[in-house]
Amino acid sequence: MEGEYLTFVFNSNFYCIYGHDNEVSCNGFLFYDSSKVMRLTLSAEQSSNLHDIVRIFRQESAVHDNLQEEMLRIVLKRFIITCTRIARCMYGVGQENEKTFDIIRQFYVLVDQNFREKKQVQDYADILCRSPKTLSNLFTSCGLPSPLRIIHERIEAEAKRLLLYTRKSAKEISGILGFEDLATFSRFFKKMTGESVSDYRKRVQREELPTVAE
Repeated sequence: MEGEYLTFVFNSNFYCIYGHDNEVSCNGFLFYDSSKVMRLTLSAEQSSNLHDIVRIFRQESAVHDNLQEEMLRIVLKRFIITCTRIARCMYGVGQENEKTFDIIRQFYVLVDQNFREKKQVQDYADILCRSPKTLSNLFTSCGLPSPLRIIHERIEAEAKRLLLYTRKSAKEISGILGFEDLATFSRFFKKMTGESVSDYRKRVQREELPTVAE
């Protein structure tokens, strides 16, 4: 069954989620890795609330005056905060584990910023002034993948992006991602995906080709 999709596209000049994290608390949670999309299961009330915000957004998009941009920014912030609240509820985040949640968000952001150079949990534990074991326990308590898995998935996502959208060789990509040599990168990629680098690139390029009717 086909569904209706609505996409909000905005840049940091319009509203920067990094610079305004104290307002929406979504950085490292809703937004942390372009390869992943958080899927929210909505109750009837939550769905209604989001539809109300979308309705306002559409109304304001049709208004053309010097107040439109600021109004759209306010409505966008309301939409993000509402989604953040729903996601926090889904992951059982409350006042009692607020600090744990903030550490996890910081970890995701740090990984996104440093995964090319820092590939060990210890690297991030040092920055966060926590032990690797403490970080692992925090992620386990929230039902999330291990910190090391998160680092590896971020590297995998970037490797796939470079293989799919650039013409860089596997050797060039291994250097960009901070691997000591091509062999190490190849072993990592095969372990994460079950495919060799060359097989993955051939497969996705073949799947991207348009189907020709006989």
